Amino acid sequence: MQLPMLLLFSLPLLLSMLGQAGAQFPRQCTTVESLRSGMCCPDYFPVFGPGTDRCGVSTGRGRCVQVTVDSRPHGPQYIHDGRDDREQWPIRFFNQTCRCNGNFSGYNCGSCRPGWSGPTCSQQINIVRRNLLDLSAEDRRRFVNALHQAKVTIHPDIVIATRRREEIFGPDGNTPQFENISIYNYFVWSHYYSVRKTFLGTGQQSFGGIDFSHEGPAFVTWHRYHLLQLERDMQNMLQDPTFGLPYWNFATGQNTCDICLDDLMGARSNFDASLISQNSIFSQWRVLCENIEDYETLGTICNS
Repeated sequence: MQLPMLLLFSLPLLLSMLGQAGAQFPRQCTTVESLRSGMCCPDYFPVFGPGTDRCGVSTGRGRCVQVTVDSRPHGPQYIHDGRDDREQWPIRFFNQTCRCNGNFSGYNCGSCRPGWSGPTCSQQINIVRRNLLDLSAEDRRRFVNALHQAKVTIHPDIVIATRRREEIFGPDGNTPQFENISIYNYFVWSHYYSVRKTFLGTGQQSFGGIDFSHEGPAFVTWHRYHLLQLERDMQNMLQDPTFGLPYWNFATGQNTCDICLDDLMGARSNFDASLISQNSIFSQWRVLCENIEDYETLGTICNS
């Protein structure tokens, strides 16, 4: 793997506790029926059959509600109203989603908000966020192994779209264009999806004048939630609600990469300065979303 791509991971992991937010494309909501109806309110525990416990309503976890979006006009920087699936998200795909009560969270209110655990999400958990460079050799090994496990483990709940909304039902009009993705790749893909250019049509240059993640009021809170989502997915994968992503204080290394070690994020290869050392497990990782020019000219979406 090329070194600069992996270092995208080393954003400062100084996370704050945020309110609930929806997942990208829950697997249960990518059927023809769900997409045509616009309803993404999966059952939590439907004892009496499908559709009887949407959003965990029977136990007070949440309820299915109409999505309310901000109808105020875009600023003058964005002049392509109605051309992008991400405008007024998620209304192009779903107009009904779950609204969870209290500490419940998730696409079907089946999980807990960050910092809470237990069957009723009433057990508060204090997660220790440690300095990556202060981890012991054993803790470093566990962290790196957990990242690799996330890289190769299919996300149990989320799938990704491989086409824009107008092509989401496939060539035959009845085959939704979604596919599986690993837990870590979903972390990468959702960031890509939020910052990709607006496709204006075949033969036209895609519009990149606005970055939906970095040039707006959601910059700070969205990135914090983005990392909390990865942390929660890894907690579920490891079956360890106390797992916490460490942080990297990049200022301590000054002009050098002090985490570019084979027992952390990978040293530089002795044979090719643009690659990671073969002694690092990250050298086995495949780069995701690298054919940016194709996505922008063909209107396709990065897949896994």
